[in-house]
Amino acid sequence: MMENTSCDMSVSDPSAVESLAMLLDYAIAEGTELRLPAFVLLMRMASLELAKSAPHEFPDAPGCVPVHDDERVAP
Repeated sequence: MMENTSCDMSVSDPSAVESLAMLLDYAIAEGTELRLPAFVLLMRMASLELAKSAPHEFPDAPGCVPVHDDERVAP
């Protein structure tokens, strides 16, 4: 069962959230390069959940993870 973290107003360590976001971005890039569509999808979902749970940490962040034209998600 998934927990809805969008209403959670707890304060988190900004550097930890930023580090996790950078790690997810790196994992998405590597998964795309290795053509692992399921992995990329899961990492994007995790990135979206992080953005929803900590919107105050990323005030300039868009509502979704950008998709680049050169990325391949399907085999």
